[in-house]
Amino acid sequence: MAVRVRVRLRSSGGEVVTVALASSGYEAEESEIVLPVRVAERLGLYPRLPAGSEVREYRGVGGAVVSAFMVREPVSVSVLAGDREVGPAVATAVITPGEGEVILSDRLIDALGIVLLRPGEGVWRLADEELLRRSERPERW
Repeated sequence: MAVRVRVRLRSSGGEVVTVALASSGYEAEESEIVLPVRVAERLGLYPRLPAGSEVREYRGVGGAVVSAFMVREPVSVSVLAGDREVGPAVATAVITPGEGEVILSDRLIDALGIVLLRPGEGVWRLADEELLRRSERPERW
C-alpha cells in the first residue's frame, strides 16, 4: 500500500478529478506532477504541447532513464479530502508516456500540506489537522 489522494487538476484546457500517488521518492527542485498521456489529453496539454515545453530525461527506480515532456504551463492541483478541499498549489506537468498513474513530487506534497504518516499502510493527514486519513484506491490511466 502507498498513500494516494483524490485531486482536482486544472489547466487552461480542462479539468480532471482523479487519484494521485504521493511519492516522497519523487524528488524535484520545484512542485511537479507526473501525468499519464490520457490525463494530459483531458487537460489540453497533449498531443499539442504548449509553448516552452521540452523533453527531459528522468532517472527512475533502478536507474532506468525515461524521456518525458516537461510542460511549463501551470497545472493547478487541489486535494479533495472528503470533507474539505485543500489548495490549489501550482505545479509543472511532466507528461510521461507509459506511466499509468498521476504522481505528486515531494515538493508538491509539501505545498499541499500532505503529511505521510505510515506510507506502507496508506495513512496520512493534512498538516493543519490531527485527523488520520486512509489512502484512496489506485486509479490507472
